[in-house]
Amino acid sequence: MITINNLYTYYAESMILEKLSLNIPKGKITALVGRNGVGKSTTLKSILGLTKTPSGNIIFNGEDITNLPTYSRVKKGIGYVPQGREIFGQMTVLENLELGLQPLGGRGSIPDYLYELFPILHDFSKRKAGDLSGGQQQQLAIARALVADPKILILDEPTEGIQPSIIEDIGSAIKKVNSWKNITVLLVEQYLDFVLENSDIIYVMERGEIIFSGSPDETEYIQFLMTH
Repeated sequence: MITINNLYTYYAESMILEKLSLNIPKGKITALVGRNGVGKSTTLKSILGLTKTPSGNIIFNGEDITNLPTYSRVKKGIGYVPQGREIFGQMTVLENLELGLQPLGGRGSIPDYLYELFPILHDFSKRKAGDLSGGQQQQLAIARALVADPKILILDEPTEGIQPSIIEDIGSAIKKVNSWKNITVLLVEQYLDFVLENSDIIYVMERGEIIFSGSPDETEYIQFLMTH
C-alpha cells in the first residue's frame, strides 16, 4: 500500500528523518510508536506532502507520489486525521462531513455506514461542531476523513485528550472500518495499550529511524523499547 524508501525530511534547515524506510501493507492496521519528538508525526506529514522530502521516495499503490502536491495525494485515496482534529467549530456537524466530499469534487453523499460507526453524528447533525466534546469531535474528524472512501486512513494521535469510554469506541470503529471496508490504517499513537489492542503491525521509532517492527504479541519488548 505505502512503501517509504530512504526518505530524508526537513523542517526549515533541520533534518528530522534520515534514510527512513518502512512498509505499510494493504488491508492491515499499522501503528507507529515512540517517544515525543522522534519523527512520528513528521512521517505522516511526509506521506501527505506537508514537508520537504529532497531525497528518497514514497510509493502509494505502486505509484511514486513523492513530488505530488498534497491535494493530488488525497485524491488518490489518502484520508488524514491530524493531531488536534482541526474540525470547523462554527460549521455544523453535517457541514463538516460534507467537506469530506471535496476529493470527489464535492459530489456524492455521506455513506450511511459512518452513522452506524458514530451514531452521535446523526443525532447532532445540525449542532455546531465546536459545541461537541473532544471525543465527539474526534469521531467527526475520523468520519470526515472517511467520507470519500479513501484507500488508507492515517490518524495522528487519535486518543489524545479523550475520555476512556470514547477511546474504546474509536478503537472499535477503526477495526470495523478495516474489516468492513478493507481500508488500510496507519496510526501514530502514544497510548501503548490502545496500539496493542487495535493494531496488526507495530513500528517503534527512535530519532527518525525505525528500530523495531513486529506484532503486538511482542508486548514486553515493545514496552521495553518505549521506556529505555
